This record gives sequence, C-alpha cells and structure tokens, in this order.
Amino acid sequence: MKKMLLSLSMVFFILNSFGQTPTTPLSKDYYLEKSKKQKKTAWIILGSGLGLAAIGGLVQLSNSNQTSYGSGFDFDFTGAYIAVGGGVVSLASIPCFVNASKNKKLAVAISIDNQNILLPQGYDVAFKKQASLSLKIDF
Repeated sequence: MKKMLLSLSMVFFILNSFGQTPTTPLSKDYYLEKSKKQKKTAWIILGSGLGLAAIGGLVQLSNSNQTSYGSGFDFDFTGAYIAVGGGVVSLASIPCFVNASKNKKLAVAISIDNQNILLPQGYDVAFKKQASLSLKIDF
C-alpha cells in the first residue's frame, strides 16, 4: 500500500512538471510592445499630473483675490493641495518612463541570428551555421 501511494504521488508530480509552460516569451516584439504600452501609460500619467497642477494653480489664484484684509488671516489652501497632488502624480510617471527605456534597450539587445560553429567531419573541421538567440548585456 505504501509503495502504491508513493508511486501514485510521484506520477502526479511528474505529470505536473511536464504540463508547465514557459511564462516569459523572450521575443523582440514582446519587449517593444511592452515598452510602447509603458511609455503611453507614462505620458498619460504625466499629462494628468500636469493638468491637476495647472487646475490647482488656477484655483489658488482665483481664491487668493477674495481674501478679506480686515478679518485677519483668511487663506484657502485647496488650490495649493491640488497643485501639490498634481506634482506628485507627475513624479509618479518617472518609473514608467525608466521601465519603458529598459524594455526598449532589452528588445534591441535580443536578436536571433546565425553563428558559425566548428564541427569535425572526418579528419577535417568545417564551419556550420547554427541558429542562435543572442542577448547583449551592457554593464
């Protein structure tokens, strides 16, 4: 009974390992598409942040002219808060731009080409073309 249970569990582990597929495709088109999406997202985030900052500035300017000088310090910070929030949203676009640049560089670094390899043929050595995936890593 123990041998049967052990062999059955081993079969399930082996079947599970053969059923897995690679999750990360290493193609040039994949990284270029990912870079384009990240850059588009970054521009949208940057534009909305700058828009919020401009709206906050306009709200602050419109509220600053309505202060009453006789009743002490009566100042509304709503526009300033909106402008600062827009600045923070604009700064949040920086990581998206950085990741888009990294993915674009990675797409340029990956290429599929043919390399010459030496193969022995009888008493001689011959060159043969071998398809290869090359990845250029810069430090």
